Amino acid sequence: MKKPFIKMHGLGNDFVVIDSTKNQYNINKASIQLISNRRYGVGCDQLIEMQNSDKEDVYMKIYNSDGTEAEACGNAVRCVAGLLFASSPKKEVSIETIAGVIRAESEENGFIKVDMGKPKFFWKEIPLSIETKDINFKELSLNNGLAINMGNPHVVFFVKDLSNINIHKVGPLIENNSLFPEKVNVEICQIESRKKIRVLVWERGAGKTLACGTGACAALVAAYTKNLVEPAAEIILEGGSLNITWNINSDEHVIMSGPIAVSFLGDLSTLGIEK
Repeated sequence: MKKPFIKMHGLGNDFVVIDSTKNQYNINKASIQLISNRRYGVGCDQLIEMQNSDKEDVYMKIYNSDGTEAEACGNAVRCVAGLLFASSPKKEVSIETIAGVIRAESEENGFIKVDMGKPKFFWKEIPLSIETKDINFKELSLNNGLAINMGNPHVVFFVKDLSNINIHKVGPLIENNSLFPEKVNVEICQIESRKKIRVLVWERGAGKTLACGTGACAALVAAYTKNLVEPAAEIILEGGSLNITWNINSDEHVIMSGPIAVSFLGDLSTLGIEK
């Protein structure tokens, strides 16, 4: 029996999207790792599963390429929202996740706007293993980091020159540090102007990615908190740019807007994944 999938991406942050509301799939750690593998499978940063929701338009599950489950993914939300918009006349949809309900809106320029909710700064909500505001990795020349939860845990650092950063070295060391009991996503940022931030991303459970929606939100929040940028800025990632706004004077929600794309369609049954 065929097991259809859609390969999509948001600025190169790529996903295999499956619709369990219409088909049955065998989702476990081994099958996720095979599907995500770029040589033996389809290849993706995350596997996204659409399920039925009792109250919202759809329930979205997010699996990292290593088989672990993630709470939130901004680019994946935009991709799933895009699929919902393509199959209905709706201009607004609500997507249920472990982290809560996320609302998305179709924009006239083809972008999809998503309300990512309020950032959290309390150490237990991030979470951190100890109460601290000093996040320093002096051995990596990364100091004064800011930890933020944007539905999932992030730590953000600012440097003068991103070209000096080896994200493959610093990413896993910080992700797996004991300060972060649930591991952490890492953003290394360079301020271009009051309205532009350049960001390198290391995603928990996936490694280096070309873009990260929640990471872009965390970067803007951290930069504004440190008075480095305005509350709305362009976040320049390796795969392209996202527009992030923090409604600091109203509901304090972080709004993300950007493009999505479909790469190709396929059938997972060709990988030998059985029911």
